[in-house]
Amino acid sequence: MRALHILLVVVFSFVINATAQHTDSTAKLVLDNIETYTIHSSIIGEDYTIYVLKTDNYDTSENTLPVLYMTDGDWNMTVAMNCFRMLRQDYVTHEPLVVGIGYGRNENKRVRDLDPYGGAPKFLEFIEKEVMPFIDKKYRINNERAIYGYSMGGMFTTYILFNRPDLFQKIYIGAPGNNGRQLMPMAREYFKTNKDLKSKVFIGVGSFEKEVVKNIDSFTNYLKSKKLPDLEISSAITPDAGHGAALGGVMQNAIAFGYCVKHKAVAIDPALFKKYTGHYVYYENNKKDAELNVISKNGKLYIKWNNPNSIPDELFAMGNDKFFSPVNERNVIQFGNKELVVTDITNNQQYRLVKE
Repeated sequence: MRALHILLVVVFSFVINATAQHTDSTAKLVLDNIETYTIHSSIIGEDYTIYVLKTDNYDTSENTLPVLYMTDGDWNMTVAMNCFRMLRQDYVTHEPLVVGIGYGRNENKRVRDLDPYGGAPKFLEFIEKEVMPFIDKKYRINNERAIYGYSMGGMFTTYILFNRPDLFQKIYIGAPGNNGRQLMPMAREYFKTNKDLKSKVFIGVGSFEKEVVKNIDSFTNYLKSKKLPDLEISSAITPDAGHGAALGGVMQNAIAFGYCVKHKAVAIDPALFKKYTGHYVYYENNKKDAELNVISKNGKLYIKWNNPNSIPDELFAMGNDKFFSPVNERNVIQFGNKELVVTDITNNQQYRLVKE
């Protein structure tokens, strides 16, 4: 039954949750990848603690990495580390070097540094002229930069979006402080003198912050209405969560938006589904090891394992004969001549099921 477990866990990840979890030794390895430095800022006149999370294979490869900068590095780094670990289970990820900027054992002065109408200009200058050159010199990186901030950090990244959009290619705005009331005024002020905005933007918050949810909706609709060719914006609301509880969910959505491969569904003629429906079997050593059914219902296509407890999962078209399931986007499902081929795009491993 080993092949069946492979299909259920590795290929679709529908059932065996324990197999998909990382071990304690892996967790320790990732923690060991966080390096810490103290940088004195001559611009601000303060010492800052810089945390750097390397990818698991950084020391054994020669590839260059994009950089994700994060405000509030004292607590955001471990959250980011675990977000990437969890997302790897369901997506192909293109992971960056993560750089957190914090205060360490010194006094936390985020209220000053992240305020767009206070210390934000100097703090951004510190990042650009002192932190970035340090990282550029010490690590193998490429030209892609992103920045993430939550709460007051979200106010800071909003400030960056409309004051220095050239500095970062990706900007993540998490639960912006002041109830998101600065979003629309900053956007309108920017477009008084600008006609374009080149950036990939994510913005998110917990659903219990109702005023922020409303302001984010207005903000995203306003930017989308501009129909800017070089702007991509996405928003996500973390359900049943307030300002504190939503932090992990908002960050995970931001990371998924920026670094996970997500397939895009396309519309195809539902009449094509008829030739794909049927019963499919996976053979291991010439013996039936797994069986599933492909079902068409109400103009949609579903896949269902051949056991009483299986719940159908909808398949979304990538082309006339190629599909994916949001359950696990590491896999692509393609229909051929009386067969169904599942490809794990992380390693190009294929599993063929015969139509019977």
